[in-house]
Amino acid sequence: MTGLLGWTVPVTRRRQAAGGVDQYGDPIPGQWTEEPLPDALFAPGGTSEPVQPGTAPVVSTPTVYWPGQTVDVGPADQLVIDGTTWQVEGRPAHWPLGTTATLKAVERR
Repeated sequence: MTGLLGWTVPVTRRRQAAGGVDQYGDPIPGQWTEEPLPDALFAPGGTSEPVQPGTAPVVSTPTVYWPGQTVDVGPADQLVIDGTTWQVEGRPAHWPLGTTATLKAVERR
């Protein structure tokens, strides 16, 4: 894995803490906390430009890889990579050889 070290990027996880429950017993969102994660490989992935009335979004779906590591990332987390905040899309995969997570960001043109 040492040959991949030059290809890794810093990753920060943003996770929203529980803020309690409302009068109906539903969860109230709490504050976002940030924590650095191990550096990861970032594969840019594809983009799409869905046709929707009144909008012109660009949807990007990259993947991050942590070779040889089990990383605490969940489907409700956000990851900050190179100044862009990405939403974790679905449940990250924990494999014997590492962890992967698919990400998503929607930008306006």
